[in-house]
Amino acid sequence: MAPIALHSSGTSTKLLLIGDSGAGKTGALMSLAAAGYRLRILDFDSGADILRNYATGAESPYIKQCPTVAANIDVITCTDMMKAIGGALQPVRATAWQKAIEMMMHWKETAVIEGKPTITNDLGKLVEWGEKDILVIDSLTMAASAARNYHLQLNGKLGQARTQNEYRRDVGATQSIIRTLLETLYSDGIKCNIIVNSHITLVTESGLGPQSEEARGESSRGYPSSVGRALSPLIPRYFNSCLTIDTEGSGPSAKHYIYTKFRGNVLLKTPAPLKVKDKYEISNGLAEYFAAVRSI
Repeated sequence: MAPIALHSSGTSTKLLLIGDSGAGKTGALMSLAAAGYRLRILDFDSGADILRNYATGAESPYIKQCPTVAANIDVITCTDMMKAIGGALQPVRATAWQKAIEMMMHWKETAVIEGKPTITNDLGKLVEWGEKDILVIDSLTMAASAARNYHLQLNGKLGQARTQNEYRRDVGATQSIIRTLLETLYSDGIKCNIIVNSHITLVTESGLGPQSEEARGESSRGYPSSVGRALSPLIPRYFNSCLTIDTEGSGPSAKHYIYTKFRGNVLLKTPAPLKVKDKYEISNGLAEYFAAVRSI
């Protein structure tokens, strides 16, 4: 056994960032771009407008910090085509999941120029990226929906009504797809940084939702939201950092912070508990956190 003092820390940070919708998960990424990290974002939420505002707005503090910050951000929107059917929106073609996987295999963007498909941006393969590159999945919650649509399309069931048993099987199959993705990102073969944003879902001791009749009276914890609840408590094991964004105060005085230690009913973790602060201001928190865990 090698002495622990000689153990070399990894050069990549694999971070799970959990928070309610609107908490500021996407906007918090800007501090990393301003610090010189290259963000490659798979946007399943169609929520990248705030990044464009911060990266191009004349009054942006991030431009003042790094005038070329916009060049450090590359966003690919991954959403499925929807259509109103019988008064409800239904996916008519599942392309988002496959597009995301293809971008991870080789990040190439194309456009039709003079009638020909032309590569306009080639950032290489995920397995070739390094310690200044960050793959962002925003968010895992909507990525799971895209994975479920992909599963349904493969089986010719996209947009069709499902029985309760069929729905359970669909959930199980989708959880397997998501688990495979997480295992891949967790592996030593991926040398770049990973950030996965997720919403919060509550899971009781019996693995059910707190509103379930069978779980009445049981305590619950907040976990990353995926599909179903069985996978949610297992997701943090694929990350060396698990942080959350929450609010202190209310009204005009309310402030968002990034927390590194137990917050409410959400369990958090960090590889450098003696190096990081208990909380960071959201405006520059992720950059400060990355700097702290890299100083181990």
